[in-house]
Amino acid sequence: MDTTAEAPTPTAPEEKPGWGLAVLPSAGLLACVRHGGTSGWWIALWAPLLVLAVLVTAFEWAVTARVRFRMGPWEWFTLLSTHVGLLLGGGIAVGLLDP
Repeated sequence: MDTTAEAPTPTAPEEKPGWGLAVLPSAGLLACVRHGGTSGWWIALWAPLLVLAVLVTAFEWAVTARVRFRMGPWEWFTLLSTHVGLLLGGGIAVGLLDP
């Protein structure tokens, strides 16, 4: 058995978690609820879904640009109807259209 003591190795200081990612959504939620009243709760519930829909649509357009010549008529119809629905929903959500 080795009874010699090893010298402690220098270690880097422990990294602390960053709060930047959590602060932005929390601030948005609190602002919606504080200044929006009852509608603020609805905005806080539906805004993340709207953001997700916009991101998925952007990804869909990027993929479509690569394969647009191989799409059939039914696929073009569903693509167009999905985007029209997203635009109508976004217009209603921000108050440009009356449901």
